[in-house]
Amino acid sequence: MAVSRIIDISTPLDEHTPAYEGDPVFERTVVASINEDGEGYNLSTLSMSAHSGTHVDAPAHFVARGKTIDQIQPRRWVSPAIVIDLPDGGPIAAEQLERQGIRTGDTVLLRANNSRREDAPPESASALTLEAASYLVSRKINMVGIDTLSIESYDDPSFPVHRRLLRNNVLIIENLRLEKVAPGRYTLIVAPLLITGGDGAPARALLVSRG
Repeated sequence: MAVSRIIDISTPLDEHTPAYEGDPVFERTVVASINEDGEGYNLSTLSMSAHSGTHVDAPAHFVARGKTIDQIQPRRWVSPAIVIDLPDGGPIAAEQLERQGIRTGDTVLLRANNSRREDAPPESASALTLEAASYLVSRKINMVGIDTLSIESYDDPSFPVHRRLLRNNVLIIENLRLEKVAPGRYTLIVAPLLITGGDGAPARALLVSRG
């Protein structure tokens, strides 16, 4: 079947990119510029967290001796994906994910914060409960992604949802843009930067629909 549409679901990296509380913000500094005569070149430096913008969490983010971003097999970055619309807000329970047609090997993308105001505090975002994380682990999925800064709520500083997923080799994608994406099945291509020893990495994420 021919490709009918490619949808970029990545959050741009610029001065407006939100950052998790306490993380370094993204900064781009111009080092050299092309002059008025067209001579020279453009060059800039980048400063950011490994978890800036749309990014992937590797197991090493929370698991001692867990796999780093460069140790993850490339085949995992191209995956069947299902976008699930969760319009009600609040914690995401396991019951909301049942009977959604999640298959083994899927990447599950949670469109859960589309109706939130842009100025709403991050801690008010819909996030995955531990029970829902356990359900996804039981389904043996590839990755889970969400349209906010963190896959789990800010309530528990021990990060139980991250730990449950990453200890069971379920990778996490955070800070996606899913507001223009219809629920349904796609192919996901997500390409994190190849950072040696990285606990995570910024990534470009694309959804491919087929007609």
